[in-house]
Amino acid sequence: MNLRAHRKRPAETGVLLSPLIDCVFLLLVFFLVTSMIKRFERQIPVTLSDDTSAITPEPNDDSFPIGVDDGGTLYAPVGQNWSGVRTFKPLEAPGEWLKNLLAERGSEKPVTVVVERGTPFQKVIDAQDRLEQTGFGSIRFRIRDFPFQQTGDSTRND
Repeated sequence: MNLRAHRKRPAETGVLLSPLIDCVFLLLVFFLVTSMIKRFERQIPVTLSDDTSAITPEPNDDSFPIGVDDGGTLYAPVGQNWSGVRTFKPLEAPGEWLKNLLAERGSEKPVTVVVERGTPFQKVIDAQDRLEQTGFGSIRFRIRDFPFQQTGDSTRND
């Protein structure tokens, strides 16, 4: 008679290979498909721009600046101060001045609306409408960080 208890052997622990093989095959299929897509993308003709095309030594901007303050008043440029910042003066008769500017420059040349920061959006839209009704076709917008009455310092250019 055998009175000793039989001990069960612990199950062998290890990594199951069948799920691992499944993962390897899925990765293989994934990389095969993506490499085929890459070959297809190489067939699409793409012309890349020259990396120096975005850098110009001097801005080629022939637009004419017109200022708009937070009250909707239009300003005309009068020159630049000692530090190179553009200075403006308020227009007495903006409608007549805009018509003269249109006759002088034509409707194809762009106009840049220089807007004081904090100007209500409706005032900017009103200025745009006025320019479009006068006949200007190309209108750009810029933001000025300080009021038109101030000339700013040399680090602020409009």
